[in-house]
Amino acid sequence: MPVDPDQTATIITSRAIRAGHEQEFEEWVGELDRLVRSAPGYRASIRLGQTTGFQHLLFRFDDRDAAEAWNDDPDVRAHAAIADRFSTSLGQIQAGDGVRFDLPSDASASKWKRFVTTWLAVFPVLLVISLIVRTALREASLPLQLLPSSLLLTAILQWIILPRLQRYTRFWLLRDGSGHLQK
Repeated sequence: MPVDPDQTATIITSRAIRAGHEQEFEEWVGELDRLVRSAPGYRASIRLGQTTGFQHLLFRFDDRDAAEAWNDDPDVRAHAAIADRFSTSLGQIQAGDGVRFDLPSDASASKWKRFVTTWLAVFPVLLVISLIVRTALREASLPLQLLPSSLLLTAILQWIILPRLQRYTRFWLLRDGSGHLQK
């Protein structure tokens, strides 16, 4: 008998993976796929990779009861606890044909956490660049010293520091007070 689309349910689990644990996550997802495929009422799964170390796993079920039964299964809970060692998560469930989810993203990070990590990355780089430029352009006016300093700092931040900083701090940046991802 065909399933009524208005009764189907979708579970989405978003996970920010600690840098260096990507292979562990891949193995974990493989086992999760095995668990979900054997669940009564399972229909489909979709995996969306937002950026390196940030994944969204979607699971579709015949109805909300089937979705909740799978999500609350002790084996599934135990398996989720394994991933909690190397990732932080946010789980959501919606029923119906036209479901809508608000997904966490890098923009979800607390402003104070982003400020602290960015400043900690910028300060030493700015210190070194300023020292080099002030030594090389000792006789130049302040605006002429700031021009190469700002260009170098921006380039280093954009292509070297911020991508690495984001990768290594995402796990912490996106956690709320309860240890889950913030939306």
